[in-house]
Amino acid sequence: MNKRLIAWVIAAVASSYLIWQSLTPVEIVAVHEGNTILVRHFPYLKSRQIAWWEANKDIIQAKYGIPSKSEADYYSVVIMDFGEGYRIDRGTDEDSDLLCFDEMSVDARCIEKHPRLWIRFSQNTGLFYR
Repeated sequence: MNKRLIAWVIAAVASSYLIWQSLTPVEIVAVHEGNTILVRHFPYLKSRQIAWWEANKDIIQAKYGIPSKSEADYYSVVIMDFGEGYRIDRGTDEDSDLLCFDEMSVDARCIEKHPRLWIRFSQNTGLFYR
């Protein structure tokens, strides 16, 4: 009896967490360098990530100018997890996995590299998600 109760409680907690994750809207925190979007609450499943991008790319284009095609009709967009926010790069080995944004004038201008979705388009390869 106790094993069933424990299994039911674990299943209920896991289901509640998954429902909460799916209902929490994606928050765009910042846009950098014309091709990097920092987000919170991005879906875990690749299919849901792509669906979010397809549903919101026109809004993102209008608001942030992303994606911006080059002369060769090519663009690349990286959506990254904002994580714990901006950090200072102290130049140590611990900071080797940081992506820093030079256009920011403050010390805390780096984030941990946690890419969630990479969208690329070119005439030769077409639309590519990774």
